Amino acid sequence: MAITLDLAPEVEATLAAQALALGLQLNSYVQSLLEQQADMGRTKQATSMEQFKAELDALARGSEKLPYLPPAAPTREGSYQDHD
Repeated sequence: MAITLDLAPEVEATLAAQALALGLQLNSYVQSLLEQQADMGRTKQATSMEQFKAELDALARGSEKLPYLPPAAPTREGSYQDHD
């Protein structure tokens, strides 16, 4: 299927620069972006609550090794103690 897009010149320039940096033609690059976006939508819809919880558990693994911060550490006063 062919689609014609009317892009603002600055958007086209940005996309062209990104495509050039990747060594791609602009039309191939834009097509890959659209395909990625379509796949993301499908992936988001397919994620179940069980998958979500499993991903959170994977992120949390090893967190018990993180250093302990005292309760006063994340205060505004603690962050700006050397400023007026």
